[in-house]
Order: sequence, then structure tokens, then C-alpha cells
Amino acid sequence: MRLLPGVGGFFYLSFPGKQVYWMVSENGRVGAMKQKKEREKEISQWPWISMLPFGILAGYWGDKEVRITAISEYGFQTRLAAPATVEQKNAPWELAFYDQKTASYQRILLRDATFLQEKEEDFDVVYTFTTEQEDYRNAVQHLALQYSQYIRWKMEDDDAALAEHMTGYPAEQDAFHLESLEEQKKVWFSGIGKETFVTLQNGFVGSGQPGQPVELALELDRPEWYTAYLSMESAVFFDAYFRKNQIPDPPIFHPDRLYIGNAFCPHLAPKEEELFALMDKACRESFAVTLVFPFLLEENLSETQARLQHLARWCEQENKTIEIVVNDWGTAHLAAQFPVFSLCLGVLLNKRKKDPRMAYKLGERILFEQNSVHAAFYQEYLKEEFRMERYEWESCGDTSTGKFPEGKNSLHLPFYQTNTSQYCPMYATCVEGSRGAQVPVRKCPRFCEEQAFLYPEHLRIVGRYNSLFGVDLDVWKRMEEMLKLRGVDRVVVNLL
Repeated sequence: MRLLPGVGGFFYLSFPGKQVYWMVSENGRVGAMKQKKEREKEISQWPWISMLPFGILAGYWGDKEVRITAISEYGFQTRLAAPATVEQKNAPWELAFYDQKTASYQRILLRDATFLQEKEEDFDVVYTFTTEQEDYRNAVQHLALQYSQYIRWKMEDDDAALAEHMTGYPAEQDAFHLESLEEQKKVWFSGIGKETFVTLQNGFVGSGQPGQPVELALELDRPEWYTAYLSMESAVFFDAYFRKNQIPDPPIFHPDRLYIGNAFCPHLAPKEEELFALMDKACRESFAVTLVFPFLLEENLSETQARLQHLARWCEQENKTIEIVVNDWGTAHLAAQFPVFSLCLGVLLNKRKKDPRMAYKLGERILFEQNSVHAAFYQEYLKEEFRMERYEWESCGDTSTGKFPEGKNSLHLPFYQTNTSQYCPMYATCVEGSRGAQVPVRKCPRFCEEQAFLYPEHLRIVGRYNSLFGVDLDVWKRMEEMLKLRGVDRVVVNLL
């Protein structure tokens, strides 16, 4: 048995499994006031909402950020792994309530939060507080209304209807699909004309004043393009490339550089003999070469090491330095050992928020404009550790980078990757009938050469290879603006 201090002049005697509350009177006499079970019964009758997601209700208890495990109009509960100190119990409270309509938090300082109960459970200690503040009660009612609406929409509607209720997403447009990727490309690339790339290639802005020269590159990212390029003259190939992508009147297009390889799928990389044939042909035709490496699977480690060694030997024989785009830190460490390689930070490592549905998100958008590469110390680390000074970016429409960091920046257009799976959803769909039944693919039958995942037209998304891509259709209207973007000195075209 222990005599422990309580709150407001109360003390309580602690027995095994039972606590009895007492009050010390002015003349020192102690009288029984209330048993623990009675208080628990009173608290249990409050209209509690339990285990709200932390993202919509956060608690700050003094210098601690804590989880609010239950809330009602009369009070709230939190829990700690260990009993709170007396100082902690007297610390001030502040709660942050999320408002779905404004996509912001309302912070309320509780000036009258009163400690009611400390209850030890199996793995933690639960603390109950009460408050009579009017702004607190209004916030609880508002949160309860919004959360109950969310639960109802979640249970009764599909994801599109839920998004429509919460963000204004046009769910009715989800019913409109085009029948094939070819039809979709006809719509998407209708803005590409004869003069689309002329401004970039000449290095002039619309006013006719000299602008920053921009290098133009074309990305060959799958076996179909490797074979076609090796079998055709370059001018014929470029014409065929655009026609194959549903552009009947191809633009004037004379790239300075070729990107060879796929950043997202290891199975779409060229075979070694094919790779060197592509490089030799590109050099004969005076194209600079950038090789693209995907993420590195452990089973491909030895093969990747051997390929890098063979590439380094080729560079020494040809007295050349080639660029390598790395999309895996393992590849970066391997390639950095060879001084004949100039490393570029690939889009899988240059992570950003990018999704065509971001247009329907509420709240502040300034954070879309920058990522870790904008930090000077991170750029310095990449330079010192990997000799990496070029960064690969994508044109992402609503989530495009506002200002590019100092250094060399390549801008890929018009597609941008939003999701990549190590296990191929296309293979799972074609073999198992469900994209969720994904397994490691050892021998790839290349279903992606003939198949693609199509989405509602208004979303501007397509599933290709093992990835999802959004398309920035407005980029064709902003070609002249490319020259004004600080640091962008290369545009890479890939029509998938």
C-alpha cells in the first residue's frame, strides 16, 4: 500500500489492483472521496472518438509530441511508454486539428487542461485530461463531422468518388478511355510540329536574341529502338521514330546526343555486343553518348561490374569519356572507380513529388519546387564522392521545379515517371491475370512491346514497362521558356 499525491488537494491509496481517492481536510482528517472504478465509469461514458489518425490530430504536451488516442468534447487521452513526471503532468497542452477544406492545421492552446486520471496498462500509461474551452469543443465537433464524412465516403464510394468529395476530383471523367496507346499518342503528340525543336536547337528565344545554347538529345530505351537505329541511317531513323509515335509529319530533329538504355527496367538494357555496336555507330555519326543504367539487382551485380570494366576499356581505346546515368547508389559506387566515366544523377535517385493528380491536392505547393539536390551541401557531397555534377530532371507540369540548382541540368520530356516496381506489374497481369501477383522476373518475355496500361484520358497517365508515367502536354507550348530556366543546358526527348 502507498499514499500518492493527486490533483486539487486529493491523495489516493494504492492497493494491488485498486486505487481509493481521499481528500485531506483542513483539520487533517482524511475521508474517502471516490473509488477508481467510479471515476473510470464516469470517463467511459464520455462520447469518445478513439485512435484518430495522427495526421489529422496531433498533440504537444510540453516539449513532447504525443499521440492523442481518444478525444471527446469534454476531454482527451494520450499515452506514454513510461509514467510521466510531476513536471510533465503540469506541462501546457496544445492540440493541432487538421481541416480538410483548407488543408491546414488549427492549433489550440489549452489554458485550462486539467489532469484527471493516470491508468497503467500492459504496455503503456494512459492519461486523461479535461477542458471546458469553447474553441476546443468547436474544433472537436468540426473534426468529428469531417472524419465521419470521410469514413462514410470511404465505405460507400470508390476511390474516385472519395477524391471528388474531398478535393473536387472530376470522377465522372474516369469513364472516358481511349482504346489504345496509339490513339492516346495521337492526341498527346498533336502539338508537335515541324518547328517544335528548332528554337532549342538554335539556342534562341522568341525575341530573336541569343539565348543559352541547349543540347538536344534523344533517348533510346528499349530493344525495338536499338535494332532500328543499328539498321538505319540516323536521319531515316529519326523520321521513323516520330512516325512510329503517331506523328505523321515529323519535326525537324537533329539531336546532339543519344541516351542509350532504360532507367527503370533491367530487362530492357541492350545486350553487351549490341551496346558497343550502338556506341560505335553513334560515334561514327558524331553523336555524343550517354549510357543509362537502371536500379541494380543483387543478381546483376557481377554482370554490371564486368560491363563497367568493358566500357572503361573501350573508353581508353577510343580515348573518350562517356556519361553514365546512375539510378542506384550501388551502381554509382561501382562506376565512380573509373575516371573515364562522368556520372549523372538519374531520376530514380533525384526524387521529387510528381503525379498528375497533384493538381487536385489542396494546400501549399511551394515544396514541389525544390528537393535535396537544391541543397549546396548535397551537391558538394555528390561531387566529392562520385564526381557527379549533372542532374537528370523531368518536366512534370503542376509539380515542375521552379528554379534548377546551380550546375548542369538535363530536362527529360514530355513523360515523367511516377512509380516503378522492381517486380513487373505487366508480367503479373499477362501471366497471373492480376497486377498484384507480382514476382521476380528472371526471363522476360517482353509483354511491354505490345501491351500498355491505359488510364482515364484526363489523367494523362500510361503504364509502360514496369512503371507508370505521366505526360506533360503543355511542355510543347513552353519550348522557348526552356532557354530561360537557369541551369538547364540539355533537353532529352523520349516518347516511350
